Amino acid sequence: MSYLGAGQGFIGAVELPHVDGLILAGLLNGTGIGQDNFHEMAAMVRFAERRGADLIQFHLGDDDLSDLRHPLHLAFLETLRDPILTNPIVDLGDIAPWRERALESELPSDALGTDYDRAELDHAIRASLPQVEARLALCAAGHVRFPEDLELFGREAQALYELGFRTEARARLAACVALGGEAIAIG
Repeated sequence: MSYLGAGQGFIGAVELPHVDGLILAGLLNGTGIGQDNFHEMAAMVRFAERRGADLIQFHLGDDDLSDLRHPLHLAFLETLRDPILTNPIVDLGDIAPWRERALESELPSDALGTDYDRAELDHAIRASLPQVEARLALCAAGHVRFPEDLELFGREAQALYELGFRTEARARLAACVALGGEAIAIG
């Protein structure tokens, strides 16, 4: 696990034992989920599992990702479809109704069917270039289906940059590099 600072950090790269206890305590006491960390929920669950935690609690943070007009709303919903969030140690708190909505809603990845491959995802991402929010949602769905695919970080960073989320874009690029991916330029 890599710790990049407040609100950034569960990218699964490097173990930092001196912060493990603090991070685990924060997860167990309830982690506020917002635009800077919603994409890390699965990694947080895996981290808690590796540490033998009996419970990890989430709640919506200050960012209103539940607002249908929020530019990251679709990506948030795609992220909530991750099956790891059904793990018995996970308490989604006030996020649980949004997971239900995500499972019931028609999202960008649904057009790909249930058994899509990486090439089909690439095609859908390219086809959605003018629709930045849909492109970002497809990247989020790609992270769920292909969690080891580092190229998605770069595509996601570009979409975040285009939406004006510069800090989040830089964090995705830092995550990509920390995991052994290629440093790319966005803009």
